[in-house]
Amino acid sequence: MSTIVNILARRKVHYILKDKWASKQRITPFSPLINIGNKVTMATSANDFDLKQGILDIETPRGQHLRGVYKKSFAYHTFRHRIPNILDSLLDSMKKDLSGSTYSQDDITQVLTSIEKLKDSIANNGPLENFQPNEHDNDIELWNKFLSTLPADASFYNICWLYAECYLYRRVYSYFRSSNSLREYDYFSPQKMHALHISIGAMVELIRNTKTLGNNFESFSHMLKLNLWGNKCDLSLSTGQDVKPLDNLNKLVDSLNGNILTDDCVHIWNCIQSGMAQQQKTQKRCVDFVCDNAGFELFTDLLLGKYLIEHNLTDMVRFHVKTMPWFVSDTTPPDVQNALKYMENHATADLSDFGKQCLGYFNNGIFEIEARESFWTTPYEFYRMNDIAPGLYQLLSTSLLIIFKGDLNYRKLLGDFNWDPTENFQKCLRGFNPSNLCTLRTVKADLICGLKPGLAEELTSKTNDWMLTGEYAVIQFAKGAKEN
Repeated sequence: MSTIVNILARRKVHYILKDKWASKQRITPFSPLINIGNKVTMATSANDFDLKQGILDIETPRGQHLRGVYKKSFAYHTFRHRIPNILDSLLDSMKKDLSGSTYSQDDITQVLTSIEKLKDSIANNGPLENFQPNEHDNDIELWNKFLSTLPADASFYNICWLYAECYLYRRVYSYFRSSNSLREYDYFSPQKMHALHISIGAMVELIRNTKTLGNNFESFSHMLKLNLWGNKCDLSLSTGQDVKPLDNLNKLVDSLNGNILTDDCVHIWNCIQSGMAQQQKTQKRCVDFVCDNAGFELFTDLLLGKYLIEHNLTDMVRFHVKTMPWFVSDTTPPDVQNALKYMENHATADLSDFGKQCLGYFNNGIFEIEARESFWTTPYEFYRMNDIAPGLYQLLSTSLLIIFKGDLNYRKLLGDFNWDPTENFQKCLRGFNPSNLCTLRTVKADLICGLKPGLAEELTSKTNDWMLTGEYAVIQFAKGAKEN
């Protein structure tokens, strides 16, 4: 377990909308008092901020949504420390990268001022405000409709972490979209490209060492786990600092099996194998990736997708990416294009050939970038998808397998809810089952499910922060509605 480099953790949180599921659970996320057993607990910290904001000096209680109001939660750490650091890093990056550029100096100054004001708002637990409509973005109405469902005093700490963190990144995006010259500027791109450049050695190693893998369970499982551990490279987790992939990852994969807390590789393999019958019925098989990070993780997504195609395990692969800069390192269409161009033109023949092969797949429709859907950059949990984005739900229902990558997608699958760690994964999806799906996630947020009884307690006895380091992982599978 010491093999994996511990890195800080990524988290995201939700306030509970007034829906049937929430009312059944009798969740009261805005109560200033929290019942734990027979005791009522209130914030005890002498810190002025904590006292003023009603911060509770406890961990997130079981059966509650993750929120910054719980001081011993990653949500609290996120808004007190991680987010300010990320915004500081963004400010520094903009000042460096845009110095002497052709962008309007007035626009640059206005955006920098707005980000500074946002930092102050977070530091004072400010409110979540509506977005101003514009002619460029089609998600404003959806966002404002969502915000209207929140209490009038909704703020960064007192609503669900997922909701607040998604709002923050959408708010940053709004500053650029309201300018003229910076409207299309990806302010996280320099960090993402740098993350790609420092991963070249690991990328070449994997290309060379996976060429001889065959069409069998052992090879398939190996490729899944390479893709899984690629998820460690997360710039929002490291607050924008360098995160290099593990050295000799291809050789290390088997030694990391003890760190995979739930391993459903065999169920995923059986699901893929069932696609052979679908092929015989002349139905086109498709595997969907709901992507997470650009850079090295995107490379491992492409590597796994190429393996699936070459071994006739699917007919096409769709990569769902974000429509805007998101959570620092999340993949956007230009990230895919930049990575392909960089690999194609690289001096290393293996990497150049890989880039050309992937580009050919995209040109021939074997690989597809799916970036039309703004649902991925809303605060909604996935069990709401069929109501909020029925077209996307229908598209996913045609998939042989949907692969959800990383921590943010996992949080949206589970709804940023502190489930019992032994709760069944399928139950935690709350009816979200457009098709067979799996999640490949290195654990970097304090929520989890599907563990064996006693395992969470055993890990906690060793270290309290085991859910925050990315040292552990889960590979979890759930059958789709048509398979049940």
